[in-house]
Amino acid sequence: MEQNHSTRPLWARLVSTALHPLVMPLVTLILLFYFDLHLRAMPGVFLYLGLVVLVNTLAPAISLYVLYKRGVLSDLELEQRGERTLPFVIVLAYFVLTYILLITGDTMYIPPVYLSTWMGLMASIAIALVITKRFKISMHMLGQGGTLGTIMAVQTLHFEPHFELNAVLILLAGAVGWARIKMGLHRHIEVYTGYMLGFSVCFTVVLMGWGA
Repeated sequence: MEQNHSTRPLWARLVSTALHPLVMPLVTLILLFYFDLHLRAMPGVFLYLGLVVLVNTLAPAISLYVLYKRGVLSDLELEQRGERTLPFVIVLAYFVLTYILLITGDTMYIPPVYLSTWMGLMASIAIALVITKRFKISMHMLGQGGTLGTIMAVQTLHFEPHFELNAVLILLAGAVGWARIKMGLHRHIEVYTGYMLGFSVCFTVVLMGWGA
C-alpha cells in the first residue's frame, strides 16, 4: 500500500533519489570508463558521450518537473499507473532523437558497442512502456538491471570480468528494490520484473551488437 511522503523511511527516499533511473545511464558510462580499457583509451569519446548522457538526464527530468508543476502529474514518483505513459513517451523520445544523432552525425566516431548500449536502453524503456499500461513495473529496477546487463555484456565482449563490481551493483540494486517496497511504491513482483527486464534486454542487445 502506498504511504504518505512524510511516513516513508528517510534512507529509502535517499537511496531512491540517488539511484534514480534517469541517473543510471550516466552511472553506467562512468563505470565503463573506469573498468573498460577500450573506452578509457578514448577520452574524447567518453567526454562526448558523457555530455550526451548528461543532457539526456537533465532534459527529461526538467520536462517531468514541468508536467508536475502544471498538474499533469500528481507527483514526481509517478505513483499513479495511469499517469506513467506520457512520462515514458517523453523519456523515450529524448533517447530516440539522441540515438538518431549518434548514428547520423559526423561529430565523432562512436564505437558500435556504445551504440548498442544506447539501443538496449531504448528497447528496455519501450517494452516497459507497453507493460506499464497494465502492470506497474518498477523503472528504478529497470535502470538497475540495465546497468548490470550492460556492464556484464561489455565485460563478456572484451573478456574482462569484474566480479567485485558486479557484486556491488547487485547489492545496490537490492537496496533500491527494498527501498521502493518499503516506500509502498511497488510490490515485490513489480521490482523483480523491472530488474529482470532491464538486465535481459540490455545484456542481449549489447552482446549481440544490435543497434550498431
